[in-house]
Amino acid sequence: MRYIYLENEQDPGMPGELALVPPTPLHLPFSPHFRWMIRPFLEEFWKQPNMPKDYDDESIDSIISRRFSPEIARQMVSAVIHGIYAADSRELSVKSALPILTHAEREGQGRILAGIWPALMKRKQMQMAKREQEGDSGSGKTTQLDNILANAATFSFVGGLEMVPRTLEARLSEMGNVEVLTGNGVASVEKENGDFKIKLEDDSVLNASHVVSTLPLPSLYNIISSSSAYKTTPLPQLLTNPHTSVQVLNLVFPPSPNALHPPGFGFLVPRPQNDYPSTAVAPPRPTHRDMAPILGESVLSTGQTPPLLQNVLGTAFDSAIDPTHDHRTQPTIMTMMLGGPFPLFQPSSSPSSPSSSASTESSTSSQQLSPSDLEMVLRTLGFYLGSGEPLPQPTFHVLHTHRNCIPTYKPGSSRILYEMKRTVREGAWGPRFKIIGGGAGHGVGLADNITLARSVALRRDED
Repeated sequence: MRYIYLENEQDPGMPGELALVPPTPLHLPFSPHFRWMIRPFLEEFWKQPNMPKDYDDESIDSIISRRFSPEIARQMVSAVIHGIYAADSRELSVKSALPILTHAEREGQGRILAGIWPALMKRKQMQMAKREQEGDSGSGKTTQLDNILANAATFSFVGGLEMVPRTLEARLSEMGNVEVLTGNGVASVEKENGDFKIKLEDDSVLNASHVVSTLPLPSLYNIISSSSAYKTTPLPQLLTNPHTSVQVLNLVFPPSPNALHPPGFGFLVPRPQNDYPSTAVAPPRPTHRDMAPILGESVLSTGQTPPLLQNVLGTAFDSAIDPTHDHRTQPTIMTMMLGGPFPLFQPSSSPSSPSSSASTESSTSSQQLSPSDLEMVLRTLGFYLGSGEPLPQPTFHVLHTHRNCIPTYKPGSSRILYEMKRTVREGAWGPRFKIIGGGAGHGVGLADNITLARSVALRRDED
């Protein structure tokens, strides 16, 4: 189960509601919070096609508003986009981020719901044909993992997702023809006599026949923009799309007799009705004095909310992924996601504002919060959860700030990035220089990038 937080638009100083998201449109009649969406969904079947003439691309917010309603685009879709891209759905390309919508509109001759099933079936057929072609070694075989995941909605790993890179590193280190270099960045890449000379930050040099870059595109630009190949074949498209910054706050709570959150995977927060705020911390708002158990005793004397975060993208109920989890005997783990199109939070212990840097480089920093900041976080989370009592003090917490970590694909990006790859392939860089992941238009999830990397590896000998 997944929830969307619906703010209390009539009384912002009081908690809103965690609305259970219907798993399919067929469940809308049974949803008290989203039943109003039935009419826009039904009307879409009869609404005249309204795809703009000479259509190229548009934002996700635009296509949903155009075919359904602006309120569905804001209350439902913007929240989903917060959870995937940490971006403003009004700025995100539908062709790059949710191409199934444009395919469905074409299959349905201008109507998305009429074309969604044929579009999904075509996509499935294409995926199956590709998997059969590549298989387990490019020979049409499937792995045991393929069979396990065939009908799985979600999955994880014992030890967390970090087991993926750790296992890959261990497996590669066992192979005699692979050397894994860590703790040494790339300073520059030059094309020489058909091959590549890679200079590392310690001034050592690697010679390579192939280069596969998974770096964020602005980072790749900084590495190759002074090379002779770039001067011959410039790639300004590397700087086409901005990257959003996200803060992730991990909270581990001790076992408790009562569940700290409702059953499910977590909640997402839609774009506010009055647009994104300019500050991460909300100004005081009138509230009821019976909110004192959650917001603190200052409410009794002031009648206003104390400082609360207003840059929350959503919260994942991490421990709920394990169906055997028991909150009475095991810790409860939650992860708050902050920032994206909202301002970043500046902890009082931070020496400078995390949003003050204009650099396009990706970076990560971690820190503990001061007691006052942690108290504000717990008040905020309790406010969103609608808790009847204060949340307990966590036994562990850490705030990670990931700067420029997720690309925001602007409308028109798919065409621009396609042209970039064609330029790379046909220009001075050549087909043995691959740009994948890192904002190159292939999705932002772990599964997207693993699938792409596998495909590139299997096709290596074609170049």
